[in-house]
Amino acid sequence: MQDKLKKNSYKVLILTLLFGWIIALAGCGWFSLGLWNVFDPQAQIRLKNFGYDSGNECKNSVTFELFSINQVEFLGTGFELEYYRGNTKLFHSDIGLSYYVAPSSAPGVAGTSTKISELFLYSPEVVDYVKAHAAFNEVTCDLYAVGKDGAGHPLEIKIASDIPALGVDDTPPIAKIVLEPASGECPLTVTFDGSDSSDNCLGIAQYEWYIPQLSSGIISTEAVFSEVLPCNLIASTDSEEVITVSLKVTDYFGNQDSAIESITIQRPEEDTNGNGGGCPG
Repeated sequence: MQDKLKKNSYKVLILTLLFGWIIALAGCGWFSLGLWNVFDPQAQIRLKNFGYDSGNECKNSVTFELFSINQVEFLGTGFELEYYRGNTKLFHSDIGLSYYVAPSSAPGVAGTSTKISELFLYSPEVVDYVKAHAAFNEVTCDLYAVGKDGAGHPLEIKIASDIPALGVDDTPPIAKIVLEPASGECPLTVTFDGSDSSDNCLGIAQYEWYIPQLSSGIISTEAVFSEVLPCNLIASTDSEEVITVSLKVTDYFGNQDSAIESITIQRPEEDTNGNGGGCPG
């Protein structure tokens, strides 16, 4: 009888230890990776203190800490950024950076954290895409930590999703027009220069020039261009005409500003004296 009770006690003890072990493994999330992970565990990396900063010339960066909750170390080799516009994946970018995340002292216990400071998400490819597709402040990115754990498993760990790829900026740009010349006899070739327009962050992404007397739409999308103003813009009863020029600029975050200037064109002197026989242009 005593032997039977003793055997039962051993069974209860073994089952208790086994149950506790299973709870510990479940707390580490090992079963979520499959049963084999119990015998060949992968590093279980977690994130804390994630911070986002767009204050460095509007080139955004993130700061965060990584830590392990099991007894497997992580050898980071860098980070990967996947860029999206809505649900459409655009391209990805790699950031090479070596870092180490120490194993924890026991399953389910947070290990010593490793801080990653000012990881810049700014990408020239994003700037080019935004400018080419007028996708102002519409590109986001997902951030992954990549590397291998102490057991040699290659890992790609998602850190964050839907981060603004170019940061945040609510300050509008400043549009400025320079005309050369600003007046003269028609037909008059004028250089329209908006290159002195400025922005507090990444610069001007888009220029839109309007000259209502010439067209109901956009005349040019270049920062600098030339245009001939013909004499037929002047009413037959007038000797000159004031041409209105407007420029709208847009920065990479969709903020806009406009400027308006004017050009005065005059008929050639022989036309005003009636000696030219008509208005050229």
